[in-house]
Amino acid sequence: MAIRGLASHWLNNGKHGLRSRLARNSKILELATVFIAGVSLCSCDANLFGPESREIAGGYRLKLVGNPNQFALTIPHEDGGLIIDEIGWHQPLIIARAFGSQYWDLIDTAHARHIRVSDMQRKSDPISQFIQIKSVETAWKELDRRKRLW
Repeated sequence: MAIRGLASHWLNNGKHGLRSRLARNSKILELATVFIAGVSLCSCDANLFGPESREIAGGYRLKLVGNPNQFALTIPHEDGGLIIDEIGWHQPLIIARAFGSQYWDLIDTAHARHIRVSDMQRKSDPISQFIQIKSVETAWKELDRRKRLW
């Protein structure tokens, strides 16, 4: 009986008892958990709070930059990129023309290759000539911010 009485006293002893300490510590633990979850969400690569970037494939993304009608094509693991006017894709290729350029950037996402071709070369290539080219604004609207194309 004496042991049971000591255990009861130890558990229920006002603000110094185990129950009181656990209640205070659970509040601290709850606040710490919320803080850690918030820090984790803010530090991850996912863009949960704003749709300023949308993946095409293989880490290549369209990113809204500054002006509402300006978009950059970014390469995997980079923030900045090439400001583009036109873009098209067909797995595994992405083709884009930089703002004011006469050349096209042709990206093979399957092999991480990037070449620059003239408009005449693009139109004469049996593969890239059939890729539908669209304005970057139209392409932006077609892309889903939560899911890549391939």
